[in-house]
Amino acid sequence: MNGALRKGTFCSVVSALVFGFTPVLASITFDMGSNAMTLTFYRNALAVPVLLVILLLRKVDLRIGLKDFLVLAAVSAVFSATTTYILYDAYEYIGVGLSTTLHFLYPVFTVLFGWVLFKKKPDKARIFALILATAGIALATGEGGDFAVKGIVLAVGSAVTYAGYLLGIEHTAVGKMDSMKSMFYMCIVNAVVVGLFDLPSGTINYGLPPLTMFYTFLLAVLNSAFAYVLLIVGIRFIGAGNAAIFSMLEPVSGVAAGVIFLGETLPFMKTVSCVMILTAVMIPIVKDRNDGLAEKKSRGRGD
Repeated sequence: MNGALRKGTFCSVVSALVFGFTPVLASITFDMGSNAMTLTFYRNALAVPVLLVILLLRKVDLRIGLKDFLVLAAVSAVFSATTTYILYDAYEYIGVGLSTTLHFLYPVFTVLFGWVLFKKKPDKARIFALILATAGIALATGEGGDFAVKGIVLAVGSAVTYAGYLLGIEHTAVGKMDSMKSMFYMCIVNAVVVGLFDLPSGTINYGLPPLTMFYTFLLAVLNSAFAYVLLIVGIRFIGAGNAAIFSMLEPVSGVAAGVIFLGETLPFMKTVSCVMILTAVMIPIVKDRNDGLAEKKSRGRGD
């Protein structure tokens, strides 16, 4: 495995592990008076000053061309903000379990759209990894939910839009600029879009207690200022399709976080599902490593 593959794999895996832990913080804030719309708004808004400070310390040029900003805003508003909203909406119709299962079809859509739109045909190992990981996720999270058509459409729609987000990062100016810089502007766009979208309903709670705000700030830093930045770096080095496969570690991390921090139990079927997902994620890693070793041997023989 060469340096770029190693770095991309590391960033994608760490990103997924951090994303898996953030629902614990979300659950805590919900119990303390927050809600999905409030958390989505603050997750982006509170990350802006953190990212700005880091960018200034790194002396990154914050200037951005109008064309690049419009592309970034489109990727952020159309795909990122939309994904969050319709996934949360799906929870209301078919529950978290079924919604999560359907949302995690996004790696399949990412690979499929990458194949159709950008001619990136997946190898057999990655196809098998996708099937195995999807089955594992279904086993872990498919415990319930009514089969309301609207909820199913929303959840599958969130998978499609998130696949669009990942591919948008890879194939537009978003993936080419500094990862923190692009995340800085995306957080601004998302916060504005969510804030404007919420105006008719007034769902956002702007008066959260200090402790709730602290946990929300912590989630914003971990999620938007850390995990998403790593995901963008991962996509830059290994592509959206591979990054999406490694992102399927997120449910495993979520299960571990629930056991460690919330005292949840680990039933046998969830244990099996975690093993299936971990095995699936290892498949492309092992294949790339073996391909790298084979290529090195071939060069050594002078083939």
